Amino acid sequence: MSGNENDDLESARILIQENLLDESKRILFRMLTRISDTNSISYRRAREMLSQIEKIELDELMNKAPRGKRTPRVEDPTRLIHSLEKDLSMEPIDSEMPIMEVEQWSVVGERLTARELLDLAVAFFEMGCYGDAIRELKKAEKRIRIEETFLGELGVSIVALQAQALIELGQPFDARIYLEPILLESDIPHEQKIILYYTMGLAEQALENKISAKAWLQKVKDTEPNFKDVEQRLRHLNHSS
Repeated sequence: MSGNENDDLESARILIQENLLDESKRILFRMLTRISDTNSISYRRAREMLSQIEKIELDELMNKAPRGKRTPRVEDPTRLIHSLEKDLSMEPIDSEMPIMEVEQWSVVGERLTARELLDLAVAFFEMGCYGDAIRELKKAEKRIRIEETFLGELGVSIVALQAQALIELGQPFDARIYLEPILLESDIPHEQKIILYYTMGLAEQALENKISAKAWLQKVKDTEPNFKDVEQRLRHLNHSS
């Protein structure tokens, strides 16, 4: 674990203690977009802290429910995800959530913030449930588009993961079409677009457009040489040209 990752985790922990949850999640989401090894200690700790934040926020949401109204039973998302993983163990890896569980989540989904929807989508993505991840990401993007005047860092993370889920589903062309207009949005700073450049590179690589893939990945490397596995991907593309 690098010193920067240690510092970020410590900062996020302190912010959680101070109940500054949005600031803590911003740090943790940024970490997740930059760590390529999902089995690393820092990645696992960041995910654990996000799950902790999600539980706190869901508890707060439920405690604010108006009195006198029957509050729908909301299952703890962590337990639901583990249950889904078990249920899906004998199914194809990209199978969708069962209908009853989709209905069970419909009420919860209306109450989740864009950040919480992204957190849930990340969990689905890691389980290989890419269709489920896209469903939550579409809700999150719509919420940001309605509530904010621009995508911002959180919105960019949502867009990037949605495009990556499309690529994983074997739909890299759809991912490219989805990303193209967003990359032209002038209110997204260059530094925030790095993850979008990288994802566009993945889409072009999946489409076997090597020249275009190299161009997008080189754009990433020129700004952040150590971003994810961009160096290895460029090396592979150069050798296979």
